[in-house]
Amino acid sequence: MLDERKNVKKEPRRFEELPPEIQKILDDRKIQKNNNKTIMESLESKYIMSLILYLDRMSPTVKSDIYNDVSRSATMPGKIDTLESLGLIQVYRTAHTNTNVVVITEKGRNVAVKIRELVEEIEKDL
Repeated sequence: MLDERKNVKKEPRRFEELPPEIQKILDDRKIQKNNNKTIMESLESKYIMSLILYLDRMSPTVKSDIYNDVSRSATMPGKIDTLESLGLIQVYRTAHTNTNVVVITEKGRNVAVKIRELVEEIEKDL
């Protein structure tokens, strides 16, 4: 018997309870998985295109507005990080409050134009 748990599946250990070396392995896996995504895989993720169009319309905005207006999905912070790593947005962390301001970049605006053109082309003969 490895530990006192009777059913490991029903009683998983919290991440914080794991030994530091195991935490590092899991963190490295997560980073590697995210870094191995292609641009297409990133764009295919749920809410990414909606988020780009929202930011094009509303930028600058705060993260809480994104969560209220686009999605409260637990993966939304990662999607914001993805857009930032692709150079489509810039996130500014304010010093006085815990507010994060999200601003679309010129590259992000160009991508938003292309997404709108794609949607318009598809809708043209419907």
